[in-house]
Amino acid sequence: MTEAAPQSEAVRLAQFMGLRGWQTFNDIKLVDRIATGLPISSADNIVRKLDPDGNFLHVFDFIPKATYYRRKDQKKPLTKDQSELVFALSKVFSETLRHYHNDSSSAALFLKRKHPILDNRSPFEVASESTAGADLVLKLLARAEAGVAI
Repeated sequence: MTEAAPQSEAVRLAQFMGLRGWQTFNDIKLVDRIATGLPISSADNIVRKLDPDGNFLHVFDFIPKATYYRRKDQKKPLTKDQSELVFALSKVFSETLRHYHNDSSSAALFLKRKHPILDNRSPFEVASESTAGADLVLKLLARAEAGVAI
């Protein structure tokens, strides 16, 4: 019996964002897709994966409501900047879910709870401000996984 090869990060994140043809993604295809704009459904998908019941997070927490509906009604993809944010949040959300063993309630609570290492800001707040913020939250999760007190 042979084990399946582990998925690349590009495939894993493309699947997490609900991109069509995610099985065929590689790093450069993902870069190109983000540059041309992710579909608005990617924002919906990442929120649903983290908070299926909508108790803690909403797409309007990081994409303005008017922008969301305008792009959706016009069937336009997200802008490059919005796509970059969705991608950064996808990395944070998927890693948080992995850290919490796919317990979406615990993962969402972690992201919304203020944290002393983040100057009493929530990991979601920090991650949604910039890619540097998303990287900081990923480092926080890595420290926790390594057994360093956070």
